[in-house]
Amino acid sequence: MSAHTVIRFADWTITPETAPEAPGIIHELECTTCGAISGANEDFEEVRDWAFRHVGRNPSHTGYREIIHRFWRAVLME
Repeated sequence: MSAHTVIRFADWTITPETAPEAPGIIHELECTTCGAISGANEDFEEVRDWAFRHVGRNPSHTGYREIIHRFWRAVLME
């Protein structure tokens, strides 16, 4: 049995997902000192509050890495 491959050159674009059922942007903060992570949340204020509590308990933990999960959709240009 032989395989037949068709390659079609096309223009694509990628854009933020806008479907009503798509999740919003999800935020996390990771402490760069100990690696503790806030947990994922669509509400950045919740994530920020976690960082304030964390630095309050660990005054030397002043660096944080932001992790953002943003959903995208590839669209074939016509």
